[in-house]
Amino acid sequence: MTSNCDATEGAKGGSVRSVLDILTFLATTGQPSGVNAIARALSIAPSSCFRILKQLQASEFAEFDEDTKCYSLGCGAAVLARRALDPNNAFVMLRPKLEQFVEAHNVAIGFWRLLPRRRMVLAGFVEGHSLMRIQMTLGQRLPMLVGAVGRAFAAELCMPEDELKADFERLRWQQPLTFEEYRAQVLECGQKGYAVDRDNFAHGVTTVAVALRDAQSVTRYGLSAIMFSGSQTEERVAMVGEALTQLVNWAASRIH
Repeated sequence: MTSNCDATEGAKGGSVRSVLDILTFLATTGQPSGVNAIARALSIAPSSCFRILKQLQASEFAEFDEDTKCYSLGCGAAVLARRALDPNNAFVMLRPKLEQFVEAHNVAIGFWRLLPRRRMVLAGFVEGHSLMRIQMTLGQRLPMLVGAVGRAFAAELCMPEDELKADFERLRWQQPLTFEEYRAQVLECGQKGYAVDRDNFAHGVTTVAVALRDAQSVTRYGLSAIMFSGSQTEERVAMVGEALTQLVNWAASRIH
């Protein structure tokens, strides 16, 4: 027999699921939608959908257009999103220094945060004023070991070779490389302090990256300097890499 308490808990769980489904729908749909369209898409009772949407609107997680009678995602979600990407405000603290770096070296900078399950997320991005720009999406999640920043994480974390190989074999590259090449580049990063990806992760793009520890000496973040491959010389790549290592030394005691 189901107790009243169990039934109440089940109802609450269903309500939470519906709220999450509606927020996800508003975040991913291509255009504002009415109550009936949202309810139909999510198989939620229209009355329940209307009630949840009104609550979300009151909390600024949903916006309502009086003319079209449609709902879209509200700006309240942006506050949660920013906090989720960068819980300790590390990117906020580093941003002025990163903007100086971008202007000095004519690159874009990606700020990556390690996640559980060997993933990483793009938690910040700074680009310069070049006419040719590299577009990246905040919140983008990738396997921890991919790209130059992945090599930097692998070197910093001193991963055993068998674990490194197992994870490497699950990666996908636009320009594939062998595990032996990848491992050699990880070891080279351990010596130089920075890693390089030339066209492996993305055709026509060279990335130079470093891993970054926080004030407790825990590896939590990565920085990647991104540029079009073009005529990038080994000297320029090395210059950017060495500048990144200096930036890491400056930042290590300042972020949490």
